[in-house]
Amino acid sequence: MSERAIRIRVGVLIWRDGEVLLVRHEKGARSYWLVPGGGVDAGETMAAAGAREVLEETGYDVEIGRLLLVCEAIDPKPGGRHIVNAVYAAMVRGGTLSVGQDDKSLRDARWQPLEALAELEMYPPIGTELLACCQEDGSGAVRVLGNTWRP
Repeated sequence: MSERAIRIRVGVLIWRDGEVLLVRHEKGARSYWLVPGGGVDAGETMAAAGAREVLEETGYDVEIGRLLLVCEAIDPKPGGRHIVNAVYAAMVRGGTLSVGQDDKSLRDARWQPLEALAELEMYPPIGTELLACCQEDGSGAVRVLGNTWRP
């Protein structure tokens, strides 16, 4: 069995008034959307990482709520990436929407209609499950999706 690092990524799902906050990334020839978030630093809680990443990517100060969804993305290639994604609900406490400049792949941050979750190219491909979380108003059971890897 080959050794590979496991990365923990926290995503933050923020929705209000029929809209959801998403960020767009470009890597190579690919353009895709995801909920704001990023990697957890050593010694940092997942909630703190989520709040930090939302601020860095969108300019919003948020209050992190409950865990909504957990999934993994395991690249089957030897030495491929293994990412554990934990998505939390959150509410905006302050700030002004602006696209962060620190991430070279980040291109946009905007409020999209909730229905866009089921229609946009997303990584990991969990838009339908995120939409269900919003429709339940975040009160449903934590969703555990397993491996969502897609090349």
